[in-house]
Amino acid sequence: MTSVSLFQFSLCFKSPRTPQKCGVFVYLYFWTFLLFFLSHHAYAKPKAEPKEIRLTSNISSDLSATDQIRNVFGKYSIESPELYDGNHQSFEHIKIVKDKDIKSAFIFHIHRDLDGDRDKNWPKGKERQRNEIKGYQSSPESLKGKISETHYIKWCLKIDKSFKVTKAFCHFFQLKAVGSQNIDAPILTLSGVNQGGIPQLQLQWWTAEESKRTFLFGWEECKGKWLICESRCHYNRNGYFQFSIQSLDGLLNVETFQKLETWREGFSFVRPKWGIYRSIAGVKDKMNLEDHVLINNILVKKK
Repeated sequence: MTSVSLFQFSLCFKSPRTPQKCGVFVYLYFWTFLLFFLSHHAYAKPKAEPKEIRLTSNISSDLSATDQIRNVFGKYSIESPELYDGNHQSFEHIKIVKDKDIKSAFIFHIHRDLDGDRDKNWPKGKERQRNEIKGYQSSPESLKGKISETHYIKWCLKIDKSFKVTKAFCHFFQLKAVGSQNIDAPILTLSGVNQGGIPQLQLQWWTAEESKRTFLFGWEECKGKWLICESRCHYNRNGYFQFSIQSLDGLLNVETFQKLETWREGFSFVRPKWGIYRSIAGVKDKMNLEDHVLINNILVKKK
C-alpha cells in the first residue's frame, strides 16, 4: 500500500460518514494484500539442505576451532570438558594446529586426572572421559542416518606417538544411534585397546545380542602418521558396513566388510562421533597424564 492508501484505510475506522464506501475499500485492499502474501510465500523456495557436509580446519581464520566446528555441525555438536560445569573448564580442549603434511588440523586433548564425561558423575569402577564432536538432532540432515540410507564418511586421523592404550575401551570414532531404546551400544567404533597383551587399533561392532572386533594394525605401526579412514554403513535390519584405512605414506592399507544389523527397534537416527571417548576405570596408573589425537578433512554424505 502507498502512504495515501494507508491514510485512507485508517480513516475508514475513524469516520462513520461513509460506511458502505469504506467497507468496499477495506474488502478490496484486504483481499489484494492476502493474495500477494500467499502468492509470494507459495513460490518461495525453501532453503536447500546440503547433500554433503565437509569440516576442514582453517588455521588462518579468526574463528576458534569450536566456532568452526559449530558453523558446520551445529551449535550443540561439541562434547568437550570445558563446556560443562564441574568439569575441566580452564583448558581449551579442541584447537587448531599446524601440520607439515596437511597444513593444519583439529587437535583433541584429554587429561587423565582432570577431564570427565560431560556433566556426568560416573560411580566408582565406571569412570570415563570424553572430548568429542558429533551429529545431533539439529545438525544438517547429512549427519543423521535413517533406515534404508547409506552413510559415507571419510576423515583423516593421526594418533600421537606417545598415546597409550589399556585393556579398557578407547574410541576415536563411533556410529551411535539416537532413539527410545537399544541405543546403549554403538553400531561400530574405531578403537585403541590392549587386547591379550597386544596394543592395537581395531574395529568393534555390536548387534542387539553380541559384539565382535577385528584387528586392524599394531599400535606402534599406526601411531604418528596420518590415517585416511572411510566408513560406508547401510542402515537396515539386514544392513552392512564397509570400513577401510590407508596411511598417507602408503605403508598401511586394510579393508573389511561385514553384514550386520545396523538398525534396531527404537532408533530415530544414527550419527557419527569423532574424538576421544575412553574408560579410566582401574587403568589410570597405565595412562599418560595427557594424550591427544589430530583429526581433519571430515566428509559426510548419504545415499
